[in-house]
Parts: sequence; C-alpha cells; structure tokens
Amino acid sequence: MSIFSRSHLEQEAPQLVGLVALAAALDLGAAAGMAYIAGFSAIWHTFQHPQWEWLVVSGGAVALSFVGYYFGYRGVGQVEDGPDDLETSERLAAVAAGFGGFLAHGGSAIDRFVMRLAGASKRETKVRVGLLGGFEHAVLTIPGTIAAIVLLVEGRKLPHLDFLIPWAVGPALGFAIAIWAAERYRESLRGRGGWRERLSILLDTTHLVGQLGRHPIRYADALGGMLVFWLADILSLWAAMAAFGYHMNVAATVIGFGTAMIVTRRTGPLGGAGILMAALPPTLWQCGAPWVPAVLGTFVYRFYTLWLPMPVSFAAIPKLRELGRESGELPDEETQAEQEEPAISR
Repeated sequence: MSIFSRSHLEQEAPQLVGLVALAAALDLGAAAGMAYIAGFSAIWHTFQHPQWEWLVVSGGAVALSFVGYYFGYRGVGQVEDGPDDLETSERLAAVAAGFGGFLAHGGSAIDRFVMRLAGASKRETKVRVGLLGGFEHAVLTIPGTIAAIVLLVEGRKLPHLDFLIPWAVGPALGFAIAIWAAERYRESLRGRGGWRERLSILLDTTHLVGQLGRHPIRYADALGGMLVFWLADILSLWAAMAAFGYHMNVAATVIGFGTAMIVTRRTGPLGGAGILMAALPPTLWQCGAPWVPAVLGTFVYRFYTLWLPMPVSFAAIPKLRELGRESGELPDEETQAEQEEPAISR
C-alpha cells in the first residue's frame, strides 16, 4: 500500500504510470456513469457538434485560473510575515505541480516541501499548509454567498431553497464562530501536546484566514489571486457547457460548482479523479442544467484542469524533489536507495 501512503513525488516512473492509469479509470468510469444517466445517444450526438469558440474560452479561463492560483499561493506565505524565502522558480514549480492537484497527495506534500524550504518550522508548516486549504475554501464562499443572495432575491425555482439558504447564511455564520473560537482558545491550547496541540494548529490556521479577511488591502494579492482562480474556474465550466448549447444562469452555475467542491482537485486524492466527475453533473442538474451539457461540460472542464496540466506537473517533479531534499522532507538519493534495498532483496 506504499504507493498510496507515500508522497507521489517519492514514486518511481512505474508507480506514477499506475497512478495515472488509476486516475484515468476513475474519471472515465464516473463519466460513463454520468453519460448513462444522461443517455449515451444524446451525449454522443451533442458531443459531435460543439461550439468551438466556447471551448477556446473555457481553455483560456483555465490559463487565467493558473495565474490567479500563483498569486493566491504566493500570498499565503506573506500573511503575518510568514515564511516566504523562496525563489520565483521554486514557487512556480510548486504551483505548476499543485494546480492540477494530481501530485498534491491530499493537498499537503508539495506545500510542505515549499514551506519547510521557505524557513518554516514543522509546526508552522502544518499551520501554513492548512491555511492554503482553508483559504481556498473560504474564498470560494464569497461568490457562493453572493450568488445565493441574488437567486433568493430573484425568486428563481432552481436551485431549490435547500441549496440556496445554506450558501446565503452558512459561510458567514460558520466563519464568525470559527474566528471567535480561534481567538479565544488558540493560545491556551498551543504546546500542550496530543489532541490539544492538533486543535491549536487548526485554530492558528483559522486565525490566519481571519487575518486575510480583516486586512483585504494588505493581502490584496492573495485574496485577489485566489478569487480570480475560482472565478476563472467557474467561467471555464460555464463556457464548457455553453459549447454544448446551454448558457446556464451564472449565479446558478456558481452554486452548482461550489456545492460540488467540498473536495477540490487539490485536496482530493489523485486530483479528485472520479469524485468531481461524479459530483459536478448532479449538482449542476439540481441547479437547472440539463444532464447532457452538464455531463459534457464537466468532462471538458476536467480535461482542462486535470489532464491538460498534467505534463507540466510531471515536468516540475525533478525541481520539487530537489526542494524536498533541501528542506529535509525527502531523503537524499543514497538514503532512499538504502531504504528500498531490503524491499528489493525480499
């Protein structure tokens, strides 16, 4: 089971090929299941007649999303004068590998290497890695909440209220409670060991997310970058559906997209392979999209965000392994060979 427990950056070429094949099988299996629901003949007929200009827009939006992710990623290390001692090439390699999510290994491996190399302690690394994931989800609630309020005011039949009310109320309420708990308990729990220490790390992470919200001008690069990342991703999905004939209400698209992103491609295993392909079409359908453009649009969106960036991610592996060894998070080549020798002899 080491192929799943070890960081993907530690895998050799055969193991990486196996993981790619597994991810492809999961995504294609989920796509086949969604296509069965929509109807294979309808899917095939619509697939043959796309509006190519919208496919170009969808791909261009993903390129914009990458730029936004770079600035959002860079900003995480700058909150409260955090570790940020990185060269541009080092950060770019981390962003290139983490953007598609396939090499992220649950959203921690690459970020851990980078934070350690930037000068963070082991505890600070855990806080900053958690910050990136928490920040990612927190920023997505901004367009989600606005979209829900707009749809409630408009009184549209779809999405239903059980989609809209949680988006309109839940993020702000949950965020307020989390910030209150962080400011009240994080210092008293810090350094006490066990579950208290783990909880203090979570509360410190929440505190930093709160700092981003309290000082939007100071951290404009981080907030703006992550917001562009999400809005461009949503545009990519919207344009992908438009390519197959359905121009979905923009606010409804935001709700459908955000609801499916409980696990993002960066935090999900293998870039969310199978999970997002199975989650997005039903939520889009619940928000008003017909099944056929919802399935085909999701398929195109997944191709642009996971599979198209994958060669770039793999090209960054040598640089990331170098970062891992320099930070001490990966063993050097001689140590790794010694660790693997007993397994080979057995």
